Amino acid sequence: MKRIWLNKKTISAATIGAFLLAQPLMATKSMAQEMDVNLKNALVLIDQAKKEAVAAHANIAVAIVDAGGNLVAFQRMDGTQLGSTELAIRKAKTALFFARPTVKMEHALNKGNYMIATLPNALPAGGGYPITVNGKMIGALGLSGGEGETDANLAQASVEAVLKSESLQKAD
Repeated sequence: MKRIWLNKKTISAATIGAFLLAQPLMATKSMAQEMDVNLKNALVLIDQAKKEAVAAHANIAVAIVDAGGNLVAFQRMDGTQLGSTELAIRKAKTALFFARPTVKMEHALNKGNYMIATLPNALPAGGGYPITVNGKMIGALGLSGGEGETDANLAQASVEAVLKSESLQKAD
């Protein structure tokens, strides 16, 4: 292995300073090009979910979580049962933490895979749907208010419509 020795005089303080100053700028630029679930994007997703629910004559509660599982936004339509509040949040987190639509977990449970019922912090009921952009999961939507299949269909339709419309904004 060949060692390269640099003379301290060949690297000026200005060169080192320029390099150190450029590092945060480069990181900021690459981060700004990434998609995330911020409040603006969460509200776009919630609006779409409410449109889907109105078209299906359903009342829903809808929650959006970011890639870390943190609640970003939540709304409950008038006439939606109060219990749907917590269910929507848990469905969103379950879809994110287990990287799949929660209806798949519900179907597996119904087919006898009872281990799913023991997963920590999981709600294996339709209505949670991951939000994936360019192969990266950026968050999840959780929806509650009806039966599992109805919630699952509304959640999937909402996320897919928003992603198809390309109305999500890149991070600031």
